[in-house]
Amino acid sequence: MSSNLNMSVRTSDLAVLQGVLDDAGYDCTSSLADPKYYNIAVRLLFKLYHDGMTSPAALSIELSRHFGKTPLSSKSSAEFENNRKRIQGIRSAVKVRSPTGA
Repeated sequence: MSSNLNMSVRTSDLAVLQGVLDDAGYDCTSSLADPKYYNIAVRLLFKLYHDGMTSPAALSIELSRHFGKTPLSSKSSAEFENNRKRIQGIRSAVKVRSPTGA
């Protein structure tokens, strides 16, 4: 796998990516202390940016998830629970309509 990143980035987008890195604690002092994680973080952000993710908040979340800093929610989403029940054959509460339509 090549370590070269061959993509062009506008200066304004580069400032956004640098801001995400700074907010996550990847500044010049941390990059000197542990350049391995800094390089991984930069490569991840550039890949996500190249794939179309441009929101600073979304980039920050993905950066945190990658390094295990964002805990996963312990509560399942309603859609997940409904799908799980369907797969397991568990019936949901069924609303019964009266024959009069009231």
